[in-house]
Amino acid sequence: MSFEQLQTAFALSSRLIESKTFHDLNVALITLLMEIDNIKDVSSYEILGKRHTGNETNEPLIRKFPLSLDENFKDEYQSVVQFVFREGSAGVEKHTINDLPFICIYVNKDEPPEKLVLIQGMVNDYEFEIIKGLASIYEHQINLFDVKERDLLTKLHNRQTFVTTLEQVLDFYRRNMPSERSSFLAILDIDHFKQVNDRFGHLQGDEVLIHFANLMRKSFRHADFLFRYGGEEFVVIINQTDIQAALSLLDSFRLRVQQYDFPSGNITVSIGVTAINPITPIPSIIEIADEALYLAKNNGRNRIEVMDRSTKQIFSSDIELF
Repeated sequence: MSFEQLQTAFALSSRLIESKTFHDLNVALITLLMEIDNIKDVSSYEILGKRHTGNETNEPLIRKFPLSLDENFKDEYQSVVQFVFREGSAGVEKHTINDLPFICIYVNKDEPPEKLVLIQGMVNDYEFEIIKGLASIYEHQINLFDVKERDLLTKLHNRQTFVTTLEQVLDFYRRNMPSERSSFLAILDIDHFKQVNDRFGHLQGDEVLIHFANLMRKSFRHADFLFRYGGEEFVVIINQTDIQAALSLLDSFRLRVQQYDFPSGNITVSIGVTAINPITPIPSIIEIADEALYLAKNNGRNRIEVMDRSTKQIFSSDIELF
C-alpha cells in the first residue's frame, strides 16, 4: 500500500472514530462506503432474533437503519439478509446473491442484536482492504457503544440512549406522516422499592431489578425499546400499534410482575402511558408519561394510567418572561 493510500485509509478511519453514538456511527459508515466509486448501495440492519414461522427455516427479525419500527419489516434485500443470516460468517465476506455482488459486514453474530451491513457492488482489491479496515473499526466502536449505552446492572439500554432513541422514533413518524399506527411511551416504577432495599439490603434490591429487567425482555416485542431510566424506574417505547394493543401488552406485563416470585417476595409495578406525538417536544412527552405514572401511584399503585396531555400549565417559548 502506497503512502497516499495509507493517508486515505487513516482519514477514513478517523471519520468513524469521531462518532459519538451508534446512530452517528452508522451514518458515518454508510457515507464513507457510498463514496467508493464501485459501490452502488449500502444498507445497515440489526438482526433482533428469529421469527417463528412453523417451519424449519426461521426468518430473521430485522430493523433497518435509519430506524424502522415494524417487527415484520421487509425491504428489497430481505432474501439477501436471510441468506447471510443462514450462511454467513462473522467479519467481512463477499457473496453473489441473486446474481448481484455483495460485501457483508457481520458483527456480533449469534449475540442479538446482530449488526449486518450489506454493500452492493464489485470492488477492487484495494477498495476491499479499505472496507475490511473500516469494518474492524466499526466493530470496535460498536463494542464501545454497547458498554457506554447500556445500564451496567440490568444490561438494558440506559437513560442517555433512551433520549437518543426517542428522537429517532419521532423522526420516523415525521418522515412517515400520516401514519395508521403509533408508538407509546410507558414509564414503569416498582412499587415500594425503597422498602425492599431497607428490609433486604441493596444487593437483594439489585437482584430484584435484574429479574424485573429479564421479565421485560420476555414480555415485550422485538420491535419495542426497553430502558432502565434510573433507580427503580424503567421505560418502554411500544412501537407501531394502537392504544388498546399497547395497554393489553402493558397489563400482561403488570400481571406477570405481580405473579412472579422475586427474591424479596412479591412486588407490583405502576405504569404511566402517553402516545408519542411527533409534533410534541421530548421533555413534554416524558412529563406527560411521568404525570400518568404519579396518577397510577396516587390511585392505589399496581395499575396503569393513560394521559394525552399535561395538567400543568405550559408556557410558549415565544413569550418573553423578563
